[in-house]
Amino acid sequence: MEQTNDLEKEIKEKIDSLTPKKSLFESIHYNDENEFNKFLFEMSKDQAIYCLIESSKAAFRRGSFSLEESEVLSKALRVLVD
Repeated sequence: MEQTNDLEKEIKEKIDSLTPKKSLFESIHYNDENEFNKFLFEMSKDQAIYCLIESSKAAFRRGSFSLEESEVLSKALRVLVD
């Protein structure tokens, strides 16, 4: 029985180590400050556009924009991407 408990503990620790600890805009996940800084300082143009899109979605979900503002922002992002 002790061996089973040890295995369960090991599995739980492994899952915890693989689970992101923090997130940005509820869609970009990272584990620590080093990962965050790497993402921040090495951001590509595609990642920047993705961040703009995800931040806009998060702001809308949180009630930060009106429906009209969200539509204008959505159109502006589509213009940038196309």
